[in-house]
Amino acid sequence: MLGTNILKRLTRSIDGMSLALFRICFGLVMLWELFYFIRIDFVKVFLINPQVQLSYAYTSFIKPLPEPLLDLLIIFLMISCMFIVLGVHFKKAMIFFCVGFTYLFLLDKAYYNNHLYMICLLSFLLIFVPADNVLSFKKRKVPNKIEPQYWHLLILRLQIAIVYFFGGIAKLNYDWLISQQPVRIILLNKAGKSQLAEFFNGEAGIYFFTYGGLLFDLLIPFLLFIPKTRLIAIIAALLFNILNAWLFDDINIFPYFMMAALVLFLDSEKLGRYIRRKDLRIRTNVSEATPKQTLKRPIFAFLILYFIVQLIMPFRHFLYQGNVEWTGAGQRFSWRMKIQHRSIKNLEFRVFDMQNKIIYPVDMRGYGLNNDQINTIAYDPSAVLQFANFLEEYCKVYKGMDHVEVKSNVFVTFNGRSPQHVFDPEVNLLTLDDNPFKIHNNIRKLQDN
Repeated sequence: MLGTNILKRLTRSIDGMSLALFRICFGLVMLWELFYFIRIDFVKVFLINPQVQLSYAYTSFIKPLPEPLLDLLIIFLMISCMFIVLGVHFKKAMIFFCVGFTYLFLLDKAYYNNHLYMICLLSFLLIFVPADNVLSFKKRKVPNKIEPQYWHLLILRLQIAIVYFFGGIAKLNYDWLISQQPVRIILLNKAGKSQLAEFFNGEAGIYFFTYGGLLFDLLIPFLLFIPKTRLIAIIAALLFNILNAWLFDDINIFPYFMMAALVLFLDSEKLGRYIRRKDLRIRTNVSEATPKQTLKRPIFAFLILYFIVQLIMPFRHFLYQGNVEWTGAGQRFSWRMKIQHRSIKNLEFRVFDMQNKIIYPVDMRGYGLNNDQINTIAYDPSAVLQFANFLEEYCKVYKGMDHVEVKSNVFVTFNGRSPQHVFDPEVNLLTLDDNPFKIHNNIRKLQDN
């Protein structure tokens, strides 16, 4: 009986207006993001010039296409965004965008960003959603066998809620709660550019951003779901994301996308009635006789599994020893946002030709590495080992060195601590394992000085 009631609630018909507005916002924001890719020459700088690819643990088999094809892919992704905005061939455009954008995302972890990961997930979920019933240019003669139901809206709401909630869970650590780091560093850097320097440098400002941000992330998902608190929650979320857009220079579309996503939490029926009163020409593209689409068991089971994985992934770092931010094990795909700050004091590699007894300093820029890759090597110990293995292979193939050792001097500050080495400078990196279960044994323990 309970299962039947739940299924009945999930499959009840809803007005598709909020889904349509989100579809339009999604397409426009992604079009903006792809224009940004072109502006920074993403294909050449991030995919073609670097001689080393910092792959994710299980995606090293994914390789960049030739440059002309990558350029073409960006263009076709932009075209798919236009189709998404217009609601024309929506599902096909959504599938193409999801596959193409996810492919670009998985090529190199150097440009990993939580909002890019979120876009991959939402684009996947949107494949299941009939977001083109309203506000679209789809031909009316083409029958649409799927009508918007509550579960279509719910899966998108849940994904947005997960981003907020686990962003808060990640802040439940010593550095954030006790040391107020990296908030103190972030505000100090911002204070020099702001007229609010006194507030930013004062304890009141630090506590406001530290504990206010924590409470916001933990509470906002629930407040958005509760009808009585929804309006206050939406206003708070708008202010929060506006503040983030002003405070951070490196989060690009993220705050704007999160503001646009708030349309999903508006009452879809009231929103639909309000917009139709303003424009009587707006109507759905399906007739009253459209057969009702049921939530089929395979899809329901798959979505349950999908969200179980989403709930488990942010906790996987408990499987590994050490500070997750310091070791990097389990740090990505977990919504751990803005909770660490590193300053690079030294980043050097040396190749030892053991046969000829010669030491070669490494020019990282000489291998085409971009700023994001260099920063990733400073932030992620596994990337240090990846680069060391690349140097070994390069020296073997292009320099004829059959027996080399690679050593590093990665010297960084971490959340306000004194500078410290990530690896022992005298250890041959080629002997170390980047297995997340072992990485903590291979790097130096984080010193709390």
